[in-house]
Amino acid sequence: MTTYFLSYARLDERIALAIADDLIAAGVSVWVDQYDIRPSQHWDRAVETAVRGCQGMIVILSPRSADSPNVADEVSVALDGRKAVIPILIEPCTVPLRMTRMQFIDATKGHEAAVRRCLGLIQANAPEPPPPEPAAAPFVLAPDILRDAERRLTSFMGPIAGVLVRQAAPKAASQADLYEALAKSIANPLDRKSFLDWITEQKPQGEVVTPRTTRVPEGPSAPGSITPAEIAAIVGALMRHLGPVAAQLVGREQKAAASREDLCRRLAERIPGAKERAAFLQEMQAFSRG
Repeated sequence: MTTYFLSYARLDERIALAIADDLIAAGVSVWVDQYDIRPSQHWDRAVETAVRGCQGMIVILSPRSADSPNVADEVSVALDGRKAVIPILIEPCTVPLRMTRMQFIDATKGHEAAVRRCLGLIQANAPEPPPPEPAAAPFVLAPDILRDAERRLTSFMGPIAGVLVRQAAPKAASQADLYEALAKSIANPLDRKSFLDWITEQKPQGEVVTPRTTRVPEGPSAPGSITPAEIAAIVGALMRHLGPVAAQLVGREQKAAASREDLCRRLAERIPGAKERAAFLQEMQAFSRG
C-alpha cells in the first residue's frame, strides 16, 4: 500500500493528527511520528528513513510549519526524491518558495471537505497496478501420492482424512506442500512430526507403513498464535484509547509480536497516559481469563 508521510509543526499537532486519523480510517497508509516512532528509536533517523521510503508526503501548512526547519528539510527530501507532495493549508501563511507552484488544499473552510479532497489526490497519484501475469497451468499431484497421503492421514484423523486430502490437493504445488497443509489438522505435535517424516522415508514402492505414534497430552497453543477473536478484542479495546488508528497499529505490531501478551505490551506503549495503559492491559488480562 502507498505510504504518505505526515509533515507538520509540533504546535499544529492536534489538527494534523485529526487529519491523519481520518485518512487512516479511510484506508490510507499514513506514517505519523506520534504513532510510528518507538520510545527507544532515534527520532531524526526514524524520520529520515520514513521520508526517504514513503511514496508521498502530506504537509500541514501554517505560519508555524512555514518557519519550521524540520518541515522544510522533510519537504526538500521529498521533492528531491520526486515524491508526490500534498500541502493542506490550515491557516494563511507565507508559502515556502519550493511549494509556491503546488496545488493546495484549503482546510480553513472545512475539515471534512479538505480530507475528501486529499483522498481524491491520493487516489489520483496511486500507481497503476501491474498487469496480471498469465495463469500457469494448474499443478496436479499424482493419484498414488494422494492415495498414500489419505491412508497415512487416516491413521491419525480417521475417515475425515479423505475430505482433508481432497481440500488440500488443489492448493499443493508438491508432495511436501500437501503434507505440510495436512499436518496442520493433526493436533498432537509428535503425531504431526511422524506424519511429516513420511516425506523422506525410504520404503518399497507401493508400501504404506502404519505409523507408530506416541500421544502426549495437548499443551497450550503456540506462543505466537493469536486467534481472530483475540485480534478483534484487542482492536476494540485499543480504539477506546487511540481511535481509528488502532486497527492499523495492531496490524503492524502483530507482525513482530511473539505472543498475544507481547502484542498487548507493545500496543500499550502507544497509549500516552499511564492510567490508560494500565486499564488497557487489565482489560486484555480479563479477556484472556474468559
